[in-house]
Amino acid sequence: MAIKLDETVKVLLEDTGAVKVLASVDKNGRPHVTFKDSIRLNSGGNLEYDEIIESSQTNKNLVFSIWFNKQVAINVLGPDKTSFQIKGTPVKALIYGKKFEERYSKLKAEHGVDLSTIWIIEPEEIIEETFTVRRVREEAQHPLLRHLDTLVIKFEG
Repeated sequence: MAIKLDETVKVLLEDTGAVKVLASVDKNGRPHVTFKDSIRLNSGGNLEYDEIIESSQTNKNLVFSIWFNKQVAINVLGPDKTSFQIKGTPVKALIYGKKFEERYSKLKAEHGVDLSTIWIIEPEEIIEETFTVRRVREEAQHPLLRHLDTLVIKFEG
């Protein structure tokens, strides 16, 4: 089920200093992780990703994901170390049409590259992965799970 991304995530996705990572799996379940600066939010609330190389492992994995309704994960890390993981499912692959042609022309003019596919990914889950937030969440969920050296009682003699 699709979800709406909150304003913090939207701003982070638009931040040119943010690092964006896309994780997918192949037909055998082998993970593949790549940095993808072209990930962005579209006006419909879905994520878009421009694939440049037709034969790339990412493109193959996204085809597998769309055929078999498999999720992918995207992590966005901001310059201030704010981090969000977005899990979603590819729902459309644009390989022609007005939107494709506009994006193709822009990429060709700005970077001299061709465009293979614009992937549309529907966000289904978002998890804040910022270290301080994650640590508080984990400590609340697992209050008895501690590193032994934090439990040592010091005796003064």
